Amino acid sequence: MLKRKEELTTTLAQIVPVQQGWISIGLSLLHAEQYAPCDLYRKVSAHLWRVGEPEYVLFAGKGLPFGRDIQSKLSFFGIQSLYIREKDAQLYYDYVQKVTQAILHDPVSTPERKAGAVYDCCREIMRKVYDDPRAPFLRLAEEVITPTVDLIIADDPTTKCLIKLAGYDNNTYTHCTNVGIFGIALARSYYGEKAEKEIRKLGAGFFLHDLGKCKIPLEIINKPGPLTTEERAIVQQHPLEGFEILKKSPTICEEARLVAAQHHERDDGKGYSSGLVRVEIHPYARICRLADIYEALTSDRSYHRRRSTFEALKIMKEDLVSDLDHELYNHFVRLFAPG
Repeated sequence: MLKRKEELTTTLAQIVPVQQGWISIGLSLLHAEQYAPCDLYRKVSAHLWRVGEPEYVLFAGKGLPFGRDIQSKLSFFGIQSLYIREKDAQLYYDYVQKVTQAILHDPVSTPERKAGAVYDCCREIMRKVYDDPRAPFLRLAEEVITPTVDLIIADDPTTKCLIKLAGYDNNTYTHCTNVGIFGIALARSYYGEKAEKEIRKLGAGFFLHDLGKCKIPLEIINKPGPLTTEERAIVQQHPLEGFEILKKSPTICEEARLVAAQHHERDDGKGYSSGLVRVEIHPYARICRLADIYEALTSDRSYHRRRSTFEALKIMKEDLVSDLDHELYNHFVRLFAPG
């Protein structure tokens, strides 16, 4: 107990004022063989400081080797996130991409290791862009999404591993990472090699399809019971809100924006936000909707428990496939076949 207290004790010189902006970062990409890309901080529990005192404590200085002993210490204290100053965001995300690319180009990297690196990288960028969808972070997200799409198109063993990873992660901010992986894999399976150029062009739309949800109050997003008519109307605006946000990034194409705008439209015209029918819906938005339904069914939500892959696919076939393309659904099922 004494050792724990000593490790929590920090001099005022190590404490940074709370006024500046902070970004929460995950720990999965801080590999033991790497280094701290910028100053890393931990958040001190509020009860340890008087009201108005600083809250963030320097944990590891820039350039410090991020050894296994540090990883173990974080795990011992139950620390799941560290923090960086907003001004260091570019340093950190450059590091994330550098580490990921090194793993992808390492000739001895296994499909499992490649998949883990790509998944963690996407999840980390999605965490940021969904919290703060400003144009610079949208560009950053696209920089990460592009090589991920390339990997799914070109590397079947790693794609299989990515699909497995997506089935075991249940954090809210990873929903769009999972839908992105499922959507790209399904588009590649369904349309084949001839569509690879098109998939690369609009792949960002799958990962960023729910961006408009950042405009919805959290009390509605997390409401455990049924939504009121007014609350449902607010939720049903998120596809168009996402379309408007994506217009801020000139590098994201119009078709990718349409994936976001139309991913809740239905072939029978009973979807939202615009009530389009099949011939009016972008084909990739229809793929995104299928991936989105599956991911929702296999995640714990405030209004239902998570289903297994078998249960989810069974529900989709029995209750939803009449409104989905049967051939598209069959291609989706094949993604989960062993091999």
